[in-house]
Amino acid sequence: MVSEKNKNAEEYVFEFYDEDYAESLEEKIPEKKEEYNEVDFESDLNEEQLEVVNKISGPMLVIAGAGSGKTRTIVYSVAKLLLLGVKPSQIMLVTFTNKAANEMIKRVESLLGKRPKGIWAGTFHSIANRFLRMYAKTMGLKPNYIIMDETDSKGLMKLAIGQAKVKEELEERFPTAAMCKDILSYSINCNKKVREVIQWKYNQFDSEPVILKLQEVYKIYRKKKADDNLVDFDDLLVFWNKLLDERFVAKLVAKRIKYILVDEYQDTNYIQDQIIYKIAKENPEHNVMAVGDDAQSIYAFRGANYENILKFEKRYKDCNRYTITYNYRSIPQILELANNSIKHNKKQYQKKMKATRQNSIKPYQVNVGDDWDQARFIANQILKLRADGFELNEMAILIRAGSHSMRVEMELRTKNIPYEVRAGVAFFEKAHIKDMLAHLKVIENHYDEISWMRIFSIIPGIGTKSAIKLFEAISKTNYPIQNISSKFFIEENLKGSKISKMGIKNLVSYTKNLLSFSPEDKADEVIKDLIPILEDHLKAKFENWQDRLDDLIQLSIYAKNFPSVQKFLENLSLNYSNLESKTIIAENPQIDEKPLILSTIHRAKGLEWRIVFIPMLCENFFPSSRVIGDPEAIEEERRVFYVAITRAKDELYLISPSIIQTFRESQLVKVSQFISELNEKVYQKSSVDFKSKKKKVKKASFTSAYDLVENNS
Repeated sequence: MVSEKNKNAEEYVFEFYDEDYAESLEEKIPEKKEEYNEVDFESDLNEEQLEVVNKISGPMLVIAGAGSGKTRTIVYSVAKLLLLGVKPSQIMLVTFTNKAANEMIKRVESLLGKRPKGIWAGTFHSIANRFLRMYAKTMGLKPNYIIMDETDSKGLMKLAIGQAKVKEELEERFPTAAMCKDILSYSINCNKKVREVIQWKYNQFDSEPVILKLQEVYKIYRKKKADDNLVDFDDLLVFWNKLLDERFVAKLVAKRIKYILVDEYQDTNYIQDQIIYKIAKENPEHNVMAVGDDAQSIYAFRGANYENILKFEKRYKDCNRYTITYNYRSIPQILELANNSIKHNKKQYQKKMKATRQNSIKPYQVNVGDDWDQARFIANQILKLRADGFELNEMAILIRAGSHSMRVEMELRTKNIPYEVRAGVAFFEKAHIKDMLAHLKVIENHYDEISWMRIFSIIPGIGTKSAIKLFEAISKTNYPIQNISSKFFIEENLKGSKISKMGIKNLVSYTKNLLSFSPEDKADEVIKDLIPILEDHLKAKFENWQDRLDDLIQLSIYAKNFPSVQKFLENLSLNYSNLESKTIIAENPQIDEKPLILSTIHRAKGLEWRIVFIPMLCENFFPSSRVIGDPEAIEEERRVFYVAITRAKDELYLISPSIIQTFRESQLVKVSQFISELNEKVYQKSSVDFKSKKKKVKKASFTSAYDLVENNS
């Protein structure tokens, strides 16, 4: 025990919080007034943009349609504020990428002839970090906290899962570390309870024991972060939001930040909307400009709250709404179709985009036989357009879902057309496709080590070391599949291994499914039978497991073209084995040009091409069968369609197959409701006739030496 005398002798520490005194010092040091170039706003802007820039004060909602010069309006608004004498440090410009923020500041610099130093420009997360460094102690953080990237966050979550003894105490399927992190992130950013997030996006984990264990894991995860002075990306927003609940801090921030400009407001989530509101409400003039387009709100699946932009006027009293409708991208005919489509949405700010370009050709609504004809049409038309002078990189194929790309990719490959995939990865490089192919390869070749290792990695409870020992054991036998599905064989050959009883049980149960297949079986039937076996793995590992199941179904449908597993794998090996994951370059070394773009519509937002193809515009595909009966989801799908349309500058092709291959048979399908609801005057109805200049010859009764032998046997 410390004596009273020693207590009194302890060194006294003066404590100061910088933020308590910084403002008064700043006011005493006058900021040097910058001199900028004059800007001719009247000549540089149209009347709609000019009205926004000239009236930048108080709460403003700017509805900026596709291709209307939204970024230009924001850049000139910042320039106007600076020319009016607003200090750079009093402006906060929030974007969804730091790249966008940097480009805007560069454009402001180009306009004014001088870089405005001190603007709070960047993403929500980057600006949050700047504030938290200043006020870390207020939130119980050390100023030298470390920001974890996504890899580190998942690693720490994995440690928390281990500490919670999930494998030992829970028999049910449990989310991976990455999924645990995503569930927590949705909970934070969307203001939902963990249970609500599970029921919304991860219903495969909707059970009381799993949810309770998740709560335990999150408690451990938070404690580890606090103990190690770590924050993740979500913490940056959480702490900033809580910081603004401190009245003195909110007033201080509002005194420092006089003007807030937020880009893409339709994509903000709950917590981002809260942060902006808490700063703006403490500002006497409530100077906040929200810029966005409700018609391009397509990220609900990521947690974006469409209501933020729709309710902005109600939340901010005396809010003025402005609409920018002059489109500088698309020809009038494309805009007319876009306007005609989006008008069917009920929940929106009504507007009609106006063209600035000259009239040209109507969009084509192309009816084709089946999805193979669709792929053939797209590839042929691309080659025709290229011959007419269009560059490949001026054209894009925009797909609604990854499963729509397989036949198109195959046809592009057949025609030797170079293309870049912006839908993630090429179809045959997707993890779940490779997983399925690994099963087929093991059925054909029982000693395929690479494929066995991939299969072992899927089975819960089997680690890398155990997998290596297992393959070494079965590779020395005559019947690998029979042996690997024997509990006795596994226990005998894995003595001393750390594999659990549950791991052995999972291994035996899983591999028994492979016993009934042979290389001569029909490939489509084998894949169809294997899909339910892989489904459990997909549900446990991927949020978008349903989309991945769709891919496997498409793979099975394609496999119908081959009589056996062996023939199917042989075809893939000979024709598609060298597919790369990002850019597929034509094999002709003389072709040296930028590739065609193949992208999902969500990845294409904000981009533009002279030529755009939108395939699979038929019922149950676009819009997806999953949104049938859900009016809000249908409206979001229509906004996705609208975004795809408005990427096109010169020519637009809307393609609808009439026949779709399913598991069992060919099925007639109706044209998409997004086409049937359009006024027929806004598009040119078209069909395709594939002809040949060669004389018709008698079709051979075989396609390979193998078929010839089969026919004569």
